[in-house]
Amino acid sequence: MIDGLERAVRILDLFSSDAPEWTVSDVCRALALPKTTTWDHMQSMTALGLLRRTGRGRYRLGWRAFQLGLRARMTSEISEPAWSEMRDLVAAHQETVQLASRHHGEVVYLEKLAPHAGVRVNATRVGERLPAHCTAAGKALLASLSPRELRTLYGEGGPRPLTDRSLTTLPALEAELVTVRERGYALDVEEAVEGMCCVAAPVGNGHGDVAWALSMSFLEYRLSTHAETYARAVVEAAQRLSDHAL
Repeated sequence: MIDGLERAVRILDLFSSDAPEWTVSDVCRALALPKTTTWDHMQSMTALGLLRRTGRGRYRLGWRAFQLGLRARMTSEISEPAWSEMRDLVAAHQETVQLASRHHGEVVYLEKLAPHAGVRVNATRVGERLPAHCTAAGKALLASLSPRELRTLYGEGGPRPLTDRSLTTLPALEAELVTVRERGYALDVEEAVEGMCCVAAPVGNGHGDVAWALSMSFLEYRLSTHAETYARAVVEAAQRLSDHAL
């Protein structure tokens, strides 16, 4: 991988809704990079429109980052049909629905639709990332990996928890993924956010690969009464999306 490109991506990854502004010194500390190198990269990224300087030596994402994000959504083969299925799911069940993909060991939220009245799940905002093994969407995506790919992904350290309910060992994750493959959907019971549960099903692309996951989040007290209904609805919607991508 090109070193400069990798550093630029690492810098861009620091910007989030919770931390929208960064100084050169902040970036140096976060990424353990030399100050001169970091300054040079951030000046180049500003000139290209990937960053913009806001004054006082602080930076935010620039117009080109915004443009690329919009283009990614506009040119996505799944975004438009996913929105149609997501609207129907929200209308029928009044729960928050997400579309996600996986990048290495993290799940990335691409689309989200919430009911007008209901609980807002900030952790699954569009563009946010969570450890894949802690989420239903992530487990639905991890289930398509081979045992060797899974071991390579998690290495010797194993999964790291977000809550007391998160999986913390590779054998436990492997056993969970067997269950996901058998029943056709994944379940997260307070593994990413305390008090919240989620069901998710895999969505295939035109090449037959699992590229996305469709998920529905709901409060934990509804687990015993609503989970099966939600799972069935999400699986059916995910299957329609997979058929659309063929």
